[in-house]
Amino acid sequence: MTKHLCLLLAACAFPALVFSATPMGVSQHAYTPTLAVDTLEKQLGWVENKQYQCGGYYLDTSFALPVTTTNKNLVAITGNQGLLSLHGMSTLEGKVSVTRQGQQITAKKAFLYRDPNTGKLSSIELMGNVHLREPNTLIVAKEGKYNFETGHKALYNILYRTSVNGRQIVGPKKVPEAATRTDRIVTATTAWGKADEFSQTEPKIYELSGASFSTCPPESPAWKLKAGHIVLDKNSGRGYATNTVIQVKGIPIFYTPYINFPIDSRRKTGFLWPTIGAKNSWGPYALVPFYWNLAPNYDTTITLGVLTKRGMQLSDNFRYLSPINSGNINITLLPSDSQFAFQQTAYKEKYSSNTNPTVEAELSRLLNSSTTRRSLLWRDDAHYNNHWSSHVDFSYAGDDYYLQDFGSSLNEITLNQLLQEADLYYKSDNWNFTGRLQAYQTLHPLLQGQNPVANQYRRFPQLILNGDYPDQPYGLEYFISNEATHFDIRNTPGAAASQTTATLQNPAKQPIGNRLHTQPGISLPLNWPYFYINPRIQLALTHYDMYQTTPTGAPDIKRRGIPIFDVAAGSSFIRNFSLFSHAFEQTLEPQIYYTYIPYRNQASIPIFDTTVSTLTYDQLFNYNRFSGIDRIGDANQVGAGLTTRFIDQETGLEKVRLGVGEIAYFSRRKVTLCNNTSCPDNPFNPENHRRLSPISGVLDYHVNASWKFTSNVIWNPTTKQLDNSSTGFHYQPDEEHIFNIGYNFVRNGDPLSGITAINSSQNNLKNTDLSAAWPLIRDFSAVGRWTQAWNTNHLQNLLYGIQYDTCCWAARFVGGRVFIGPNPDNNQTLQYSNQFYLQFSLKGLGDIGSGGSPESLLSSINGYKSHFGQEL
Repeated sequence: MTKHLCLLLAACAFPALVFSATPMGVSQHAYTPTLAVDTLEKQLGWVENKQYQCGGYYLDTSFALPVTTTNKNLVAITGNQGLLSLHGMSTLEGKVSVTRQGQQITAKKAFLYRDPNTGKLSSIELMGNVHLREPNTLIVAKEGKYNFETGHKALYNILYRTSVNGRQIVGPKKVPEAATRTDRIVTATTAWGKADEFSQTEPKIYELSGASFSTCPPESPAWKLKAGHIVLDKNSGRGYATNTVIQVKGIPIFYTPYINFPIDSRRKTGFLWPTIGAKNSWGPYALVPFYWNLAPNYDTTITLGVLTKRGMQLSDNFRYLSPINSGNINITLLPSDSQFAFQQTAYKEKYSSNTNPTVEAELSRLLNSSTTRRSLLWRDDAHYNNHWSSHVDFSYAGDDYYLQDFGSSLNEITLNQLLQEADLYYKSDNWNFTGRLQAYQTLHPLLQGQNPVANQYRRFPQLILNGDYPDQPYGLEYFISNEATHFDIRNTPGAAASQTTATLQNPAKQPIGNRLHTQPGISLPLNWPYFYINPRIQLALTHYDMYQTTPTGAPDIKRRGIPIFDVAAGSSFIRNFSLFSHAFEQTLEPQIYYTYIPYRNQASIPIFDTTVSTLTYDQLFNYNRFSGIDRIGDANQVGAGLTTRFIDQETGLEKVRLGVGEIAYFSRRKVTLCNNTSCPDNPFNPENHRRLSPISGVLDYHVNASWKFTSNVIWNPTTKQLDNSSTGFHYQPDEEHIFNIGYNFVRNGDPLSGITAINSSQNNLKNTDLSAAWPLIRDFSAVGRWTQAWNTNHLQNLLYGIQYDTCCWAARFVGGRVFIGPNPDNNQTLQYSNQFYLQFSLKGLGDIGSGGSPESLLSSINGYKSHFGQEL
């Protein structure tokens, strides 16, 4: 038996070395056989197991005789036997190991060399079955070198594997030193391959010559990258390769002299994978994005697009982040749109003889539009301190047809209305302030036979100041709401000169001016364990100062003062019970709400920002049936509701919520939104004379953690018909299995029906919505959504897609078809926007098609989160 030797060369100026000869009887970790003998999978530590997504995992074996030390510079060298020389070359044979913290190299034989000048150990050559191990990394070679002075390592004729994204599914995120002493399962995305030579001069930077690269299971790789030179830099999170060929199932499909790719989620400047697709408004297209990492807190993505029907498009998405704000600016430019120029010529020939003022005005806007298509989107959110913050949301389109041709990446609040808003906020314990500049860019595409798109009022500016002082003497609460707004509006193209000549197709010019409003109030909230009551009185004072009033006949000055009295009362009863051996807590919560508001004639006040609120269960307990302050409805009524809840006593979750309520009117409603039949809420509508409101009901039922049922219903007891309803089932046991089905009904709720009679059944919106995301078989999944408008019997939305996602590559096809309205140029035939996306992802290299992701389509599926191409 060889004698055990140990020598500590503490005098080395370079990393300290421990050299020992290990007794033959000391057990070490069994070594993997040589490259020529064993299979590639076994050499890499691959263990087949169909329970894992990849069909297996890598086994990181423990270090042989690991070094236990906190000294990062300590290097321990061991072997079964050897010849130690204090000058020249020393030899070690049989299970040689070179170990430092977090890394170990083993071999059959080693030659150690000393510096001829200093006599210190300077390098080592390793021969036969060389293994280099680091946590999540293994390199197998025939021979190698290690220079102690420079830290340079080189291995020849190698097989390697290394995790490329730094995430661990099994085990800790960062592998501690102690974990190198035991075997570990590695399921993170792992790159492997062969190379003629491996070298490492710096920590976590690996260079490979004559190399291959793949993240697929080694037993049957679907794709492989072969390159003359590969560098994997775990410090920067990037890799690059030169003279590269990408093979799929051994067939070359792509060559590039240089490719730079991510090996983790960190950002770096470079080209992203291009997007190839097709749209009916673009034709076949290709988008090539370039990502520019300008600084740690801001970056930009510049995308060059080739749209076969239109021309060359350039877009830029700039993102920024600072200690006080964050946001993004998106600019798109397409010079000389050939398809748009053709549309201008065609519309000129078709509508030049039309004498309708609206058509004439909209045609003039089209002919005067530039063929350079452009858009701008700016969003910003800032938080200056504990009191002050701001928000900006600004969208701009260069012409009236931009959204039709390029889709809505802009903030389209309603059809053809783009929001342009900047807000400044102040919040304190008792006061809240909002300063707002708000406008809408209204697009006016020529839609013959349809009502023109009316311009919306702008708030330039709107100042809101609200105060609230609760818990005052005698339990009183004082509050006040104040608002000062200047309303302005641009004339809708083709607007009529007066109200007498106005029509739906040719509306009159609208008044503009200032509105001042203050509404002080006082309440006395009284609360007991099972009962509460809150009487409240307010005084709404409004002053209007208007001009441009002649076309509509509105007054120049209008003042309004209305007292408001309401009282809310309710109770809460609780009982515990068991159902099917499960403990629940049930609440019973009756509510009653009385409102009295005297009638004030408001017919001459223009509608700046007010609509009729949709009746819901919560609306039963609101004093004003209008959403704005241009109308404060007269009221002498009582709203009553009853809510019950079932609460799981084990989890505290609300199992069931059921509420039903109604309003009893003691007088008819005289204040209406419109003075004529131009809208449903008018003096002639019999609903304003009913003694009882429709019955409102709400139901939320969590069948279990996976199933949820929701329903909102408004039933009219007078007509014995539903006014509106929405019902939905949602099933989602996990992120991969999703099923949704819903039905919506709104009486007189379809603005695109084309039926002018208000009470026609064809105006009743009747939509079904069916969507799902579901795995089919292993690695295959499908998504789909189908929305149908049954009142007009046409397709509303259609989404379909199939995805194949393995541990090393993924592919998906997604298509969409969206109804955009009748075509006035083709006998009102239905128009649809069609989109198609085809994406590939080679995990470890990135996504092909990531620049044109179909996430906007897929986000319409309730509960769906895309994990396409994400690495393990």
